[in-house]
Amino acid sequence: MDEIKFFNTTRTLTTLVFFSTLLILSGCNPTPSHSTKKVEMGSKQVQEPEPNLPLKLPTPTIQSESGISIPAIQGSYCWGGTCADYASLNFEDNTPIQVLAGEDLSIDMGIDIPPDEISISEYVDNRNQSITSTDVTFQLPKEPGIHYYGAFVRWTSPQDSQISLGDTSFTFVVRVVE
Repeated sequence: MDEIKFFNTTRTLTTLVFFSTLLILSGCNPTPSHSTKKVEMGSKQVQEPEPNLPLKLPTPTIQSESGISIPAIQGSYCWGGTCADYASLNFEDNTPIQVLAGEDLSIDMGIDIPPDEISISEYVDNRNQSITSTDVTFQLPKEPGIHYYGAFVRWTSPQDSQISLGDTSFTFVVRVVE
């Protein structure tokens, strides 16, 4: 029992450090994303608006290739001038959803403007491992069991990739079966 408690505490602290670091590195920008940039067209300079992100924080839709929906638990975010920092993400709040080993999962943020950055991590043995992802799709492991994931998604200014127009993080849990 003490071993499980230690594992859960360590996992929670690892999650806290990971997402806190991502939030700090994201350069959370509380300025709404309705600014413009100058673009030269021939001999004229015109103002080109930056992408207009929706005012409402996007909610991820996570789905397996076989059509199974996987709920996400919201984490820290900066969106529409509001930032919320969750001290820790509790994976125990996620109910594992059964999916097939090796299946592809896709994440749809529900807005027309694709994110500039997406980082997905799997938490294994009290440490996180980066997941290789082409766009917002990745393959689940072939090993059966419960797998814990965290994701960080960010939209940046076309003028300066160091300026965040909005970002969000979330977790989800799956039970991989053969």
